[in-house]
Amino acid sequence: MATRVAGSLCLATGLGDEMIVSSMKEYEEKAVSLALNRPKLQDLTNRLKAVRMSCPLFDTTRWVRNLERSYFKMWNLYCSGQHPQPFKVTENDSEFPFDR
Repeated sequence: MATRVAGSLCLATGLGDEMIVSSMKEYEEKAVSLALNRPKLQDLTNRLKAVRMSCPLFDTTRWVRNLERSYFKMWNLYCSGQHPQPFKVTENDSEFPFDR
């Protein structure tokens, strides 16, 4: 599971093609290659820092707001006597009265 999460994080930041490997051998080779190539490592670091301010992955306020929306939807389902069911959380949900 940890490898899937790490792969998803790399893809979300746009660094997936360069960072995702398919074996432990490739992982070791990539780590050694980056350790020996400081400019390449610095380039990856700089690109990650640059995307940090625009990537939804790092938007904690949005993430928390959407988590609160999902709790509110679940609570409304429960209070209306409905069984648990799948639903989508949308950014501009009129059902959610607490938008900041």
